[in-house]
Order: sequence, then structure tokens, then C-alpha cells
Amino acid sequence: MKITEAVRRQWKLWANFASDNFHQVSDTEWHGHFICTTGERINYTIIDRKDRIKEAARLLGQVGGMAGTGKKKVRGDSNYYKLLRAKRTLKDANKTGKNDK
Repeated sequence: MKITEAVRRQWKLWANFASDNFHQVSDTEWHGHFICTTGERINYTIIDRKDRIKEAARLLGQVGGMAGTGKKKVRGDSNYYKLLRAKRTLKDANKTGKNDK
């Protein structure tokens, strides 16, 4: 019932919300209208965005980033860190071997 408050904030008009003046267009969308005290008719659309946000997040996940497998996902694996330690010790061993010669 925040519709009347939104009308008051946006257009500085007083309106009464009547639930019989709107109809459901789809599962997440409703259209309707109400008449202000000055006689002006205001049409409105109510959209339940919860599903849209989930859909956008799903689509963004498909594009890339942390989805699927790749360099960023491999870092979570414990073998990744074991290999890093092994590479570091090999690198250190090669350095010390070159300095002795």
C-alpha cells in the first residue's frame, strides 16, 4: 500500500488505492490505475523483481567470472597450493645451484 505514498512524494497528489482497479498481466506483473482527489487518473505497473534479479544473476554467472572451472576456481583446490610450494622449492634449489657455480 506504498503506492499512495509514492504518488504523494512524486506528484504531490492525494490518492486512494482501490484494489479492484488493477489486474494481473503475468505471474510477476500487475497493471492498474487510480483517481486522485483532483480528478487526475494515474496508471501504474507493479513488477515483482525478485525473479528478475535471480535471472540476471544466473545470466551473469554464465558469462564468466567465478562460474564453471578455470584459473579462479582452481585456487580453491588444495592441490593448487601444494604445487605452488613445490614450484617455489624447485625455484629456490635452482637459484642456489646457479650461485654455487
